[in-house]
Amino acid sequence: MMDLFDEIMTEPTKKRKASAGNQVKNGKAFEYAIAKTYAAFLKEQGLNVVLVENAAMKVAQGFYQNFPVDVQGKFDNAAQQTIDTMVKIEPKLVCQTNSKDVLHIFLNEDSDGQSGDVRDVVFQRFHPSWEIGFSAKNNNDAVKHSRLGRALDFGAQWVGVSCSQQYWDDIKPIFDFLEDAIRADKTWEDLGPNKIDKVYRPLLKAFSDEILRIYAHKPEIPGKLIQYLIGNYPFYKVIKDDAHNMVIVKAFNINGELNKNAKIGVARYKTPKINLPTRIIEFAPKEDSDTTYNMVLDGGWEISFRIHNASSKVERSLKFDIQLLGNPPILFTQHLFQ
Repeated sequence: MMDLFDEIMTEPTKKRKASAGNQVKNGKAFEYAIAKTYAAFLKEQGLNVVLVENAAMKVAQGFYQNFPVDVQGKFDNAAQQTIDTMVKIEPKLVCQTNSKDVLHIFLNEDSDGQSGDVRDVVFQRFHPSWEIGFSAKNNNDAVKHSRLGRALDFGAQWVGVSCSQQYWDDIKPIFDFLEDAIRADKTWEDLGPNKIDKVYRPLLKAFSDEILRIYAHKPEIPGKLIQYLIGNYPFYKVIKDDAHNMVIVKAFNINGELNKNAKIGVARYKTPKINLPTRIIEFAPKEDSDTTYNMVLDGGWEISFRIHNASSKVERSLKFDIQLLGNPPILFTQHLFQ
C-alpha cells in the first residue's frame, strides 16, 4: 500500500501538490530532525519517551530521508544545538515523576495551524499533565501565508469581524480585472505594470483601509491580530539560520504557561510573560516598495505584510508573506552559534 510520503510525491490531485517546494521539504525535514533528536537524547537520559508515528511524522520522515546524509546531519546538528538551552528553560522535559509518566513527542498536522496552533513539534505528558511546543523554521521567519480573494473574508477569519461592504466594493474591480486575465490565459508577467497599478497597490490599500476601519470600531483588534498570527498556544520558535551559521530560540510566553519549574528541577533561564498589543500606531506602505505594508503597534510589535503571486499563472487570490519585524523587547531570545 502506498504510504503518505509516496502519495505526496506522486499524486498531484491530493491535498498537497506533487512537487512540494523546497521550503516545505526543508521545513518538514527540520521538524522530524527535532523530534527524533530530542527523543534520542531523552532516552539516553533513561526517560520514558515515545516518538509518536502519526501521519505528520511519517510525511516529515519521508522528506528527511530523501535528503543526502550530509544535509540530514545539518538538520540534526541544528536540533542538537538547542537541547542544552531547552533543558535549562524547561526542566519538565527531563523530569519523570513516576513509571506512568511518559513523554510523547509528535508533529502537528498542517490543519492545526488553521485552528490557531502554530506549533510543529509538541512535547506532551499526561501523568501529570504538561506540554510545550516548537514552531520550527528553516531559513525563514514567516508567521503566516494567508490569502486575499474576491470572496475571502479576512476580517472574519483573522479577528472575528466581517469585512465591510466598502471593502468588497473596493476590491471588486481588482478581481474583475484578474478574472479577465484568467479567461485570456495570461501570466503575471503578461500583465506588465498593471500587476502593480491595478492589483498590488489597490489591493494592499483596500486591505489596510479595512484593517483601520475595523480598528476604529473594535479597539481590541491589535491583540486579536497578533493572536491570529502567532496562535492560541504558547510556544518556542526555533529558527535554523544557515546564512549566519546559528540557531535562534524565541519564547512566545503569551499566557505564562511556558518555563514552569519541575519538582526536581528549577528553570535556570527565565522567559518573561509578554503582553499583546493594544494600539495600532501606524499602518503604511513600506518605503520604496509596491508590495509591502508595515504595521507598527505598541509594546514593540511590528508586522510586515508582503503580497505576491504564488504562481506564474494569474490566479483568483493573492498570497501574503507575513513576518514579525518586531516583538516585545523582553521576549526571551537566544542565538546559538554552530
